[in-house]
Amino acid sequence: MQSPCSNTTAILIFANSHGVDAARKNIPQSGALFQSLNDDIIAKVRKTGLPYFLYSEELQIGSDFGARFTAAIQSIFLKGYDSVITVGNDTPNLSVSTLQQAHKTLIQGKTVIGPSTDGGIYLLGIHKNCFESIGFRQLPWQERHLFQDTARFFGQMGVLHQLPRLTDIDSIGDIQSVIDFRSFISSALFRLLLELVTKRLSVLVYRDKALESFEISLPFNKGSPSLSL
Repeated sequence: MQSPCSNTTAILIFANSHGVDAARKNIPQSGALFQSLNDDIIAKVRKTGLPYFLYSEELQIGSDFGARFTAAIQSIFLKGYDSVITVGNDTPNLSVSTLQQAHKTLIQGKTVIGPSTDGGIYLLGIHKNCFESIGFRQLPWQERHLFQDTARFFGQMGVLHQLPRLTDIDSIGDIQSVIDFRSFISSALFRLLLELVTKRLSVLVYRDKALESFEISLPFNKGSPSLSL
């Protein structure tokens, strides 16, 4: 985290701590994964050379996601920055070059948006003159049509630049998609992702074999009422 204000643009990392993310997302034994994801996005943001601020749950203020996100962005503008680029911690295919591209596009006067494959967004670059907090807070946060509504909201205020579509991690299935894409993931993070997917496959195979064994044994279970007909 850096202090203002050697640059007119700052990056806001809006992400919970690894313990909170692991508890909320449907990914078993994922504490180490989300710690690695937090470390990964911080490392990438640092490489841009832009000032940045990390807002975990300890700094977030508000009763719902929209309120907390809006307050965090407003706080960056209050620090003296003209523009902010917001990212989370769950898009490991996000590259340093994409962050730099977002910055270059933002200082050209355009709003920048990065759509997620699930209909959400993984990056948003906003100038303070295009930020209307009441309407922004009321966007359908954490819903599948968030990208469309956000693009419409900012498109009414000026030129909108769309980044490539990427997958953010909310489930084991998302991890498989991220692994298949594979780009811009550190070797340590890739191993963690692969380990989680491998564990899931092992569980599924075990369940399939157990079910097969159970089905085969049914005809010999003479005590079952369903087989006495």
